[in-house]
Amino acid sequence: MTTPVQQTMGSGIQSTKLRIVSMMGSHYVGKVVLALDAAGVNYDRAFISGLYPPAELKKRNKDYKTVPVLEVGRGKEMVPVMGSDNILKWVDDNIPTAAFKFYPPYDASPDSKYAEVKSAESFLDRLGLWIIYYHWSDEGFDRTLGRFMCRNGACCCCCCIKSLPPAKYGRTRFKTALKSALPEVFDVSGNYDGAAAKKAFFDDLQKVEVMFKTEGQLHLCDTPQPNAADFMLVACLNSFLGTLGDAGVPAAFPTCLRESGCVRTWNYYERMSKQYPLKFRLSCIGMCCR
Repeated sequence: MTTPVQQTMGSGIQSTKLRIVSMMGSHYVGKVVLALDAAGVNYDRAFISGLYPPAELKKRNKDYKTVPVLEVGRGKEMVPVMGSDNILKWVDDNIPTAAFKFYPPYDASPDSKYAEVKSAESFLDRLGLWIIYYHWSDEGFDRTLGRFMCRNGACCCCCCIKSLPPAKYGRTRFKTALKSALPEVFDVSGNYDGAAAKKAFFDDLQKVEVMFKTEGQLHLCDTPQPNAADFMLVACLNSFLGTLGDAGVPAAFPTCLRESGCVRTWNYYERMSKQYPLKFRLSCIGMCCR
């Protein structure tokens, strides 16, 4: 059976309107925005509120669970593509004018370049867990997301923002998620253990560092053009080291690469963040366009 996407392609995919449903400050959105901008793909943006994303997403579409979502087309013919990996794969398959492919040609061999990129991309998902920890844990919230929410009109001070629904939702939800995903960040009483978390985080950063086999390696997996794993890593490093581009989110751990001795990763980030700046706000129609 022909899918709506295939029907759209048959009538000329280049004229089909694309829109990214996103949330200011999400590193997964950052990955997609970086990739599409770098490849010269035209699209609009629709921002949902960053204060309570589940409710805002449901208002837009009852089937949406998280960001980013690529909306292909408009109205009743619109087809959503959910998840950053799926979005980049969809662009590879459907936008021939993109400047480069985000994934090497599919090859089932475990030693293929495709498998190498997918493996790197999968590992880098773990960095997202550390972003969650350093933004939402007791040691990080007041310094990062608490300040960000206050600046954006959620509250007047970080101490009382913790009692508001967005903060309570995030801190409770993510602490529960981290207990299964990153058990090493908790002590035997179930409380956050900052020292153990820092050691485990630095161990993971060292695993990223060894992905750069030489000083002159330009991209992860040594591909000639940046790939999906590169855009995931740059988005994550933006979250740890910078302000997530123009989103203005305070850095989760600005000294992490220096403290962990990841010189090649730092040099890579310096170059890539200048070559591919992260612009959440560029070309957006409005903060809640429909």
